[in-house]
Amino acid sequence: MAGSSSFAERNTYLHPHYQPLVTVLAAASAGIMADWYWPQRLLTWWTISLLTLGIWYLLAKKGYHRTAAASIFFAILSVAGAWHHCQWHLFDENDLGNYAAAKKQPIALEATALSAPRLLPPPEPGPMRSLRSEQMYRLDISAAAIRDADKWKPISGRAILYVQGDMPVIEAGDRLRIFGEYSTPTSAHNPGEFDRAAFLRSHRIRSQIQTQTECITILQPGSRWNLSRWLERVRRGASSLFEQRLNPRQAELASAVFLGEREQIDSERNEAFMTTGTVHILAISGLHVGILAGALLWIMRRTPIPRVWGLALVALITGLYALMVDVHPPVVRATILVLVTCLSLCLRRPALSFNSLSAAALVVLAINPSDLFNTGAQLSFLSVAVIMWYWPHTFPIVPMVDSKDHLIDSKAHLQKMIVENMDVFSKIIWHTWHYLWDLMRIGALIWVIIQPLVAARFHIFSPIALVMNIFLWIPITLGLLSGFVFLFLAVLAPPLAGVAAFSCNLFLWLLEKAIAFASAAPGSHFWVPGPENWWLAGFYGGLAVWAAFPNIRPPARWSLALLVGWAALGFTASFTRHDFNRLHCTFLSVGHGSAVVLELPSGKTLLYDAGQFGSPTRAARIITAFLWSRGITRIDAVVISHPDIDHYNALPDLLEKCSIGTVYVSPVMFEKGSSALKGLKSALDSAHVPVREIRAGDELKSDANCRLEVLHPSLNTIPGNANANSVVLAVEYFGHRIILPGDLESPGLNDLLAKEPMHCDVLLAPHHGSRQSNSPGLAAWSRPAWVVLSGDGRWSLPEIDATYQAVGSQTIHTFRNGALEVIIDKNGTTVETFLPSITQ
Repeated sequence: MAGSSSFAERNTYLHPHYQPLVTVLAAASAGIMADWYWPQRLLTWWTISLLTLGIWYLLAKKGYHRTAAASIFFAILSVAGAWHHCQWHLFDENDLGNYAAAKKQPIALEATALSAPRLLPPPEPGPMRSLRSEQMYRLDISAAAIRDADKWKPISGRAILYVQGDMPVIEAGDRLRIFGEYSTPTSAHNPGEFDRAAFLRSHRIRSQIQTQTECITILQPGSRWNLSRWLERVRRGASSLFEQRLNPRQAELASAVFLGEREQIDSERNEAFMTTGTVHILAISGLHVGILAGALLWIMRRTPIPRVWGLALVALITGLYALMVDVHPPVVRATILVLVTCLSLCLRRPALSFNSLSAAALVVLAINPSDLFNTGAQLSFLSVAVIMWYWPHTFPIVPMVDSKDHLIDSKAHLQKMIVENMDVFSKIIWHTWHYLWDLMRIGALIWVIIQPLVAARFHIFSPIALVMNIFLWIPITLGLLSGFVFLFLAVLAPPLAGVAAFSCNLFLWLLEKAIAFASAAPGSHFWVPGPENWWLAGFYGGLAVWAAFPNIRPPARWSLALLVGWAALGFTASFTRHDFNRLHCTFLSVGHGSAVVLELPSGKTLLYDAGQFGSPTRAARIITAFLWSRGITRIDAVVISHPDIDHYNALPDLLEKCSIGTVYVSPVMFEKGSSALKGLKSALDSAHVPVREIRAGDELKSDANCRLEVLHPSLNTIPGNANANSVVLAVEYFGHRIILPGDLESPGLNDLLAKEPMHCDVLLAPHHGSRQSNSPGLAAWSRPAWVVLSGDGRWSLPEIDATYQAVGSQTIHTFRNGALEVIIDKNGTTVETFLPSITQ
């Protein structure tokens, strides 16, 4: 009996089923989601918590333990909801964010630096970029006082400080006096666009300040005991060592990989990592922390340091490294798992796998509950959960007891005996094959599980990631290890650091070359709209139930059938998004520029202009985000109104992410032959996209009820004036009309007004609302119900508003209201804005 009891205890030791933190995590996550989608007052959450705790006490006292446990679940849920409510909704009355507005305002502020400045290098200059960006630095600050007239008043809240000019000598903890302009962070103005304001608010930042280096004064240096100050100095020292001993390009990559300074990596290199599914290498993640901790454990086991002290040292170094590279959710997850592992080794007790992972998740949510919706955190925890589930199910433990009553794994024991009888060469082959086979299986499984989330959030499908994450494992590991060894030796034994620096440089070079080659390979990646949130919820919810409750799990073929059916439902839903009975016309908010998407009843998509004054990458990102939000992957036709860069500079980037049918241009489009136009023509030729000229009287193909007519330019173009030759397109459906005139101005405008008046429902104000193009004559000629101004508000808006209001028109500004969607069907015209106007 004693032997039987001992065996049972050991069997439970290896197969722990009681993992209570998993349930606690589920309750906390449910509470955070409840407050996110159905926010309640803080008093409501605390009332629910106290009531459920009271119910638990009464039920537990009467012996109804299972029902009492359910009440504890709801108590945890309500506490988590209250915590999220505090972090997202509650701010001090004197919080700086309460006074910030979308329009910049002057400010005089005293604040404490929470970090040292981080360089934000300007984008590479190019022919498609109409503005040159200056070098800029960013740092986080905590507001302390604001000047009101001649008095300083206390204020609170965090903000982001952007500094133009040379790098200011600022360290964490310094007291600063700042003169500049402050505003709210930019929110999403278009469907599908990343909401930067919401992201920063999740970190309790609701304002940003822009200033120059000479407008900052250090009032008082920070304390020498400030931990962030010391860690930042270590980071700067490590970055300097990389700059001194590595090639410049590899030094930038090393600073990103080892120190989290991703700002030095340009957008092209960032995209290469993204498209190959290896962006986790670039971002400080659990991989980096795990390799560091594993190397430290290996070293400690081979030194005379006592076990407990060695484990404590590993935990301390890992924790300090996590603080130095910024406490992002994947880093917190890996650090908590390392601490739990060290503690379990110290106590000689097992660390329950999913219990430990749940503990790490609870710590992440305690730091910031909004990280539940952080895609990086979701991918990190999901990948580790897959690994934790994979190993015991792939290599099930069959209990055996040896002569000394020790529990062993029969399969592992048998494999060990077989391998021991092999010759050396056979052993190398056996270990290499099994290592690669296990990597392939676990890599493929992780790829399959996380791919829907990656496609939904980043709109990328990367088959090449299956290969890259397997065969890059060795150079990644060796590169990270050699980098850590280099930093260690550069401090303690500089003469020996050269070999490690050479090794680190070599492996990082090989890594980036392999990624660049894979990214450029045909079929390596595809840009996709991705599944919708309801599909993701069903997929991952069903997967969690399938993994957690094996007793109710259907047979393998039924499980596969359910998976295929759910995938088919998602694909079917994506193909049925289009409305064949309506015309949708969306004026995107791109700043000073133009981008209008026409979703025609025939199922085709037309894009009228594609650019902005400034960043072509940002304009392309806005357009593609909108298209993917609508499930659109092909643009059947693009009409470029005229050769001003803010009307076409996004097109080369769009060619890489979307399929484009035909590009229609004004007859004078390529007359000037500027470097930007040559670049556009080259990109179109490389993508084999035909270019067609259009004039007044031409019609673009649509269907019987929808007509696309070109109103201008006429056969005789106006020499030397690109704006006057803008393509004017009239879109008509069921007798309702939209007019798109580009940057039309006189004398081309006079030619248009000489035609028969053409009343319309919606008019795009020519030339972004310029007074020169928006005359009372145009207002009387078109008499629009709505006028859309696609710009950044730089023109004299009250005059333009008055001009159109005189004929009964209502003006809508994209920089205020965000994107504007016009829906036309047989019942009339409907206009919807993405944002409410700031004047309402």
